[in-house]
Amino acid sequence: MFKTVSVVMISALALAGCGGQSEAPSVSAETGVNNPLIPQRSAVSFFTKKDEVYPGQPVGVITELLLERRPGGAILRVTGVADYPGPFDVRLVPVEGSEDTGTLTFRLLALQLPGPRTGGELARTVTAGLWLSDKALAPYRALRVEGLRNAQSISR
Repeated sequence: MFKTVSVVMISALALAGCGGQSEAPSVSAETGVNNPLIPQRSAVSFFTKKDEVYPGQPVGVITELLLERRPGGAILRVTGVADYPGPFDVRLVPVEGSEDTGTLTFRLLALQLPGPRTGGELARTVTAGLWLSDKALAPYRALRVEGLRNAQSISR
């Protein structure tokens, strides 16, 4: 028993000495070439999203638009019926340039795979929500959500 414990302790001490805190430079001092195995981004870029283009398509029909008041703001909840069954990754995307009219406009988008339209309405129904603070809502008199074939609006 004593022999086993001593072997484990010696092994643990030997392995603990191997874990140094060395960092390899991303650019080699001799050649000046970037190392492709080391990412070339700062620590801040790990926490920020890249500006990616969302490939979603507008949901066919907006069926319900609700503004649910909560302390400090409101939740904008939108329900719609997509053209194809099984839509996913549903988002409310702000429409550019709509802020000038006093109406904040969103478009309800979802990723939809084209296929047969044999699914029932429940298979095509989606709901999305978005938190809006009182500060963000202050300049607007109304909210509008657009789909492919219709739009609904609600005044505050």
